[in-house]
Amino acid sequence: MTKKPEPSRYATVSQAAQRILALGESDRYEFKRDVEVVTPKLLAALANWVSLDPTREAAHLLVGVDEAEDKETGLVYGVPFGLSKGLDKAVARIQDMASKTRPIPVDVRLIEEGVEQATPFLRVEIRPSMAPHFDDEGRRQTRQGRSTRALTDDELLSIYLDREAGSFAARFRQTTTELQSAIGAIGGQVDQIAEGIEKNIAEPIARMTATAEEAAEAAHSAASAADSANAAADTATYEVEHVQRLVRELQEVVDDLDDESHQNLVYRVVQLRRKVWWNFTVDTHQRTSARANKLADELHNLLAGDVSVEPARNSWELDVWQGLLRDRGEQRHSRGTQKWWAAVIEEVQEFLKDPVYTGPDLPDLRAALQADFDHEVDDPESTTNHFRALLDDD
Repeated sequence: MTKKPEPSRYATVSQAAQRILALGESDRYEFKRDVEVVTPKLLAALANWVSLDPTREAAHLLVGVDEAEDKETGLVYGVPFGLSKGLDKAVARIQDMASKTRPIPVDVRLIEEGVEQATPFLRVEIRPSMAPHFDDEGRRQTRQGRSTRALTDDELLSIYLDREAGSFAARFRQTTTELQSAIGAIGGQVDQIAEGIEKNIAEPIARMTATAEEAAEAAHSAASAADSANAAADTATYEVEHVQRLVRELQEVVDDLDDESHQNLVYRVVQLRRKVWWNFTVDTHQRTSARANKLADELHNLLAGDVSVEPARNSWELDVWQGLLRDRGEQRHSRGTQKWWAAVIEEVQEFLKDPVYTGPDLPDLRAALQADFDHEVDDPESTTNHFRALLDDD
């Protein structure tokens, strides 16, 4: 049974917020009375704290909450103070600070608490998106109790290796799925591919494991020997880079094994069409003119058309869409204007005249976002987020 998503707005204080207020500040929970003190440095430190332990789901920041001390027990707890500039400005401030964390923004979810009471406040859930996170000054920090400290060499190395392991696992799962879907087309080549997997995947994995162990040992040396810390840290950095290089080389080998599969080509065409439709939606969902609607209809008809079984044709189409997305990335703010989209649609509108495979289902994301933007972005069950989940399969 699917878990019902938590609301993003409470008229009174939710049970989750009441529990945090009662527990007081710690590694996991941070209280700030004024939203102005929320900075990229703070958000990055909280996200890094989560990334250090796989059992941690999120860090929690309560903004608009002051601290009070129980005179009998001496325990500190949280008391709603309110937001002097209002909820909307506080939300905008936090989102702006999150956007300034590096290398990409941390994941923040904002829940408005007690909105119908005298002292509303914000409960912010912070999760890492690509740890270790840092601010514009390059500070890579984490939480320790109620204070902040720099990440150690061991911690940094562990985060980097965990990130690479997760990235490798995701790419390997994708490759496995694609290879399985291609078995029907390759027939008698199964034994050959199995041999290739053993030689070209199992052996690099073993090398990567050995490299990771060497990297961990180098980090330990950096922590235990102060006089050689810099040299050992450099060695650890080299080993991490070596792991990354092995992962890239391994992915290239796997790509060579399945790139020519007919079914894989069709799958990649479908996924790339979805990406084009998503980027068009992002660029134009706020435009409601007749011309914008006409462009949407033309592109939808083009992308939702059936996919050919001809490998050469699909390879050519992949190049077309990849070139379009690269060109979009070179536009101002990496966004295509309505004029730009009109030009590129005109260039490819003659393609896909002989459909064979069913094209992707492309919901009217623009209409959904125009009708209720907050719902489409916040609700995991919304049409927009269901579509974005399909993009994550690529």
